[in-house]
Amino acid sequence: MSSRLNNNPFERRQVMKVNQEKSRPLPPWMSRMRAQWVEETVSETVKADNCLFGVIIGPGGSTMKELQVKYNIRVLVPRKGSKDEPIIVEGKDKTLVKDAVLRIKALIAEEKERRRVTTPVSQTLCIPKALHGKVIGLKGQNIRPVTQALKLKIKFPNKNDNSDEVTLTGLPDQVDQGISRLLNLVTRFPPCRA
Repeated sequence: MSSRLNNNPFERRQVMKVNQEKSRPLPPWMSRMRAQWVEETVSETVKADNCLFGVIIGPGGSTMKELQVKYNIRVLVPRKGSKDEPIIVEGKDKTLVKDAVLRIKALIAEEKERRRVTTPVSQTLCIPKALHGKVIGLKGQNIRPVTQALKLKIKFPNKNDNSDEVTLTGLPDQVDQGISRLLNLVTRFPPCRA
């Protein structure tokens, strides 16, 4: 039967038409555009944590649209939850792509710094147990100005606890200032004798 199919030109045409319908070729203008884009496109990647993708996208995609219009590029941000996939910046002009990559890196760095500065931290300082009462002062008169001025939480161990550890919690800069103020308070008192 297959030999008859090959000999009959009408059946051959039908088989060819069926095959052509399954894989439609792209119109010539579209394939030229695709080829031109692929040939002339410069792409660079930017590594960033998943939690920082929102900074590049912006509210409603506004930051990404602004970048795409300003630098005449395309920004491809991985989906949420994707691991270790970089942000891809594509465009036809190499200098504009590099400028866009620098701007994206600057946005990421600004956000990292903003999060570092606004995220509370805790640090532990060792002050001899015998000086805890003197550092705190009568009804907290020595420690209260430090906590109120720097908006810190300072936790001393309980009276029954033999620990020397004092914990300061607050914003990074305030914690650093609080440590230096506590150390100044400690140095004002004479060393303890055991």
